[in-house]
Amino acid sequence: MYYDLYGLETVSLRYFNVFGERSPQKGQHAPVIGIFQRQKEAGQSITLVGDGSQRRDFVYVKDVAEANYLAAVSDLSDHIGEVFNVGSGKNYSVKQIADCISDDQVFLPSRSGEMDFTFANIDKIQKVLGWKPKVDVIEWING
Repeated sequence: MYYDLYGLETVSLRYFNVFGERSPQKGQHAPVIGIFQRQKEAGQSITLVGDGSQRRDFVYVKDVAEANYLAAVSDLSDHIGEVFNVGSGKNYSVKQIADCISDDQVFLPSRSGEMDFTFANIDKIQKVLGWKPKVDVIEWING
């Protein structure tokens, strides 16, 4: 739309569940890993919504930064107005993430409107930008 209206050549990067150092640990939009880490550090039980079977595609913040850099310096003139998914191309259940952080878990009622499944198809960004994620969320948590 910006290209059509203003001639501004743009592409969009669609981030999936970004994790990493200095992740927000509070607030409505804090990522689940940050919330779980805060709960563990405070000596609280980790709270899972529903049964924790929701699956999410987690992508490391430095991998996201690299995708942004590549998009900024690459010739994308053949892709103006297109969207590139920035994710890991795999997903884990929220319960798998919680299990890596603490065994002290409680389950809350399911929330209406919560996504059951996210998964980034990263074929396009790999082909066009040569980008691929380097850090796996489970390895990062356990590291």
